[in-house]
Amino acid sequence: MRTLSMRTLSTLVVLALAAAGPGHSTALAQSPAGGPFAKPGLLTSVGQSSDVVVVKALLNTQLKMDLKVAPVAQPQDLDGMKSLVVVVGASTKGLGAAGLDMPKELARAKALLKAARDRGIPILALHTGGEARRGPTSNEVIDLVVPEADHVIVVAAGNKDKKFQALAAARKAPVVEVDRLAAVGQAVKTVFGL
Repeated sequence: MRTLSMRTLSTLVVLALAAAGPGHSTALAQSPAGGPFAKPGLLTSVGQSSDVVVVKALLNTQLKMDLKVAPVAQPQDLDGMKSLVVVVGASTKGLGAAGLDMPKELARAKALLKAARDRGIPILALHTGGEARRGPTSNEVIDLVVPEADHVIVVAAGNKDKKFQALAAARKAPVVEVDRLAAVGQAVKTVFGL
């Protein structure tokens, strides 16, 4: 079987999302327009799942948000940034490809989140992988990132247990549920005031 390049995968994702339409979000109306999020923004992954590739295609290719993308971002990647967008979801294959294991990835994420907090950069957490990204390893990542987030957007199928609301309560962060991946982009644009 042939492996798709990242560029081909991004193109296929954009085409699929465009065909799927905008989706629907009942919680979107309750979220503040704009909020603290502004560009330039940094898009990264915690857990190194392929979801970050999908989100990159949605936000940068389809919606032209022009976020800086660094899947294995370090604190110095926050230089000049006004927002941090974190896609959460773990993949052992993705971690291996990045030369990481879970302890290293969690340590990297802690340092990045602390740097964002120290610099006053707001954190937007995205979970787009649905139930497929809610295993024990992904939950470990979610448990780390979501309590530090200022805003959370999640595909509803991955939040049946309302874990994201429970974790986001630590900072009283709004949690926006969308019914499908195609609606994530509009939810992100809303919190960026676009």
